[in-house]
Amino acid sequence: MITEITKAQLLTYRLGQLRNEGRASTAQISMAKRNNVKMAIDIARESRQIHGAMGITNEYSCMRHMANLESVITYEGTHDIHLLITGMDVTGIPAFQ
Repeated sequence: MITEITKAQLLTYRLGQLRNEGRASTAQISMAKRNNVKMAIDIARESRQIHGAMGITNEYSCMRHMANLESVITYEGTHDIHLLITGMDVTGIPAFQ
């Protein structure tokens, strides 16, 4: 868990540096958002699983975090839109015109 969190933090830190220098692209920002939300929901799911049946109660915040992250993934297809933006950056073919 800590390795994935640290990787996401480093990705965000580096992207922040690039942004401050005016060198961050829309595709890089999109890729980082998609990656970090996916990583966060995977960690929340793993955390819920570690807590067992208690992971779905209000005693721990695993389920609240999962619900918030699920809304980011499914709300208007945000996860898929970031994938289309990344694909366009890689191939040069816009899939959403």
